[in-house]
Amino acid sequence: MIRRSLEMIRSECLPFGVESNQIERYKEYYDLQMKDCEHHYGYIQVAGYNLFVQQFKPSIYTKTVFLIHGYLDHAASLSKAIRKLVDNHYEVIVYDLPGHGLSSGERMSVNSFDDYFETAKGLYDFFFSHGGETPYLVAHSTGGAIALHLVRNKQARFSKMVLVAPLFRPYLWKTSTLGLFLTKPFIKNIKRVYSRNSSDEEYLAFTKLDPLQEKVLPLSWLYALGDWLKAELEEKQEDISFLMIQGSRDKTIDVAFGEKKVMSMYPNSQIVRMDEGSHQLFNEESVVRNQTFYVMLKYLKDQRR
Repeated sequence: MIRRSLEMIRSECLPFGVESNQIERYKEYYDLQMKDCEHHYGYIQVAGYNLFVQQFKPSIYTKTVFLIHGYLDHAASLSKAIRKLVDNHYEVIVYDLPGHGLSSGERMSVNSFDDYFETAKGLYDFFFSHGGETPYLVAHSTGGAIALHLVRNKQARFSKMVLVAPLFRPYLWKTSTLGLFLTKPFIKNIKRVYSRNSSDEEYLAFTKLDPLQEKVLPLSWLYALGDWLKAELEEKQEDISFLMIQGSRDKTIDVAFGEKKVMSMYPNSQIVRMDEGSHQLFNEESVVRNQTFYVMLKYLKDQRR
């Protein structure tokens, strides 16, 4: 039933703000049904992609949060974070990256990370270029890399930023690049191996069954990632501040490399380590997840910043 509903949402491709009969099944399946919260959704065309965008607007809210998910995930993968933000009176605008979830594009791939940057900028302009209040930013993994690129290049402005396990370089990247070089002429796709990126067994089981999680991964994404990392080699200190939350058990990103990069390039930022946390801090077991939410919300609510 949920697969048919998702296929119909994709095929209808209704403009943002036009309702579909299928959306309630989507919200029920991903636990996104919330009281006293308006839900607007639909497609916005940006840079050649049809992006599925959602807006969760509680009856009383203090600030808008632009939320960006990471690679292999989609907006509803962050349902717990969306719910926590809404419960704390934040409006949330979130979208599926190109090739992810209900957005268009080759599944789990882009020819260049520029596609991520251009689409994020287009949505930022769509919602926030009217000169109103500057939004907050919460981003996970690859979403963090996208957000930092926009801010560094003066394409977006956020009054506060929370980067959760942001991607600066994947775990064991140098070893991975050797394997990519050797297999490039022969292999275009690989079967996805679901890593234990959380200690929450229920989350891990749900992810394997999630119809919006792809089972095959194109190596073209890794080549695009490699090109982007080469372009990021030049280090330049930036007057940008944010909160970075990392899991000490994260084996998806290179935690030590990322922390070193932040300390050298963004010295005004804060780093918080979650000792028992893996990569999916928003989907960790309850103790670690609640600690992550506590740190995030304390930072967002602190009036001194």
